[in-house]
Amino acid sequence: MVCYAFENKNKELEAPFLEYLEKYALEPRDPEKKKDQKVKRLMNIKAHLEHLADNKGKYDLPPLAQKYRGRNIGILKIKEADGLVRIAFYTKQANTIVLLDAFDKPKLYEKGKKLKVDKMIEKFLDQAEVFLSDYLKNNHSIHLNL
Repeated sequence: MVCYAFENKNKELEAPFLEYLEKYALEPRDPEKKKDQKVKRLMNIKAHLEHLADNKGKYDLPPLAQKYRGRNIGILKIKEADGLVRIAFYTKQANTIVLLDAFDKPKLYEKGKKLKVDKMIEKFLDQAEVFLSDYLKNNHSIHLNL
C-alpha cells in the first residue's frame, strides 16, 4: 500500500492522504479524552485499510468499498461517531493500492445543505482523479506500513 505524492515547489514530496491524517496527531495540550478519541479513530482507519489490503484492493466490498460511478477510483467508507471518512484509492495491477486522498463527510445532511455537500463530494472526487492522473504519469508515492 502506498500514498500518492507529488513534488511541491521546493522539490519535496507531499502526500494528501498523509496530510489528512495529521489532524489525528497527538498534541501535548490535548486532554486525555481527545487523545483517546484520536487514537481510536486512527485505529479504525487502520483496520479498514488492512481489510482493504487483505482483499487486494477490490472495489466491490460492500458496504466498505466501492468503485465510484463513472470514475476510475474506489471509495473506502468509514463510519465515525460524528461523521464519515471517505478515502479515495486506486488499485494497480499486482494489487498495489494507492491512497489518493481523504475527507470528512457529514453523517447527516443539515436541512438545505445536501446540494452543498454533494458539490463538496464532486470536488473531492475530481481532485482525486487529478491525483490519480498525476500518479500514473509520475509514479511518485510514499510506502505506507500498516
